[in-house]
Amino acid sequence: MFLLFQSSSKLSEQDTVLVIMLIVGVCFYFIPSIIALLRMKKNLVAIIALNFFLGWSLIGWVVSLVWSLSSDSKPARIIVNQQPSKAPKEDGIDKLTKLKKLLDEGAITQDEFNQQKSTILKNS
Repeated sequence: MFLLFQSSSKLSEQDTVLVIMLIVGVCFYFIPSIIALLRMKKNLVAIIALNFFLGWSLIGWVVSLVWSLSSDSKPARIIVNQQPSKAPKEDGIDKLTKLKKLLDEGAITQDEFNQQKSTILKNS
């Protein structure tokens, strides 16, 4: 009976090695989840679930690893090119005022003024 409660140093060393191997194995098993957590992935919960439930199969572990290493898709930037608004259409009075100013400054002759004035009046 005394032998059951007596701890041997060899058994405790084996237990220590077993615990260390178990910790290393669990860390290795959850590498995809750890990577996803560090990269702050949008689908973190899904990656952890896939890793936890299907990580035992090599395919589930690889898929969760690839998913955790892939980049999150960035939202598409939509650029709207608006056409500049057209200048307000000049009415006949504005055109005639400009023509009269050109005539007064001597930039156009009286005949040119009369010709442009008749064109403006016909179009209005």
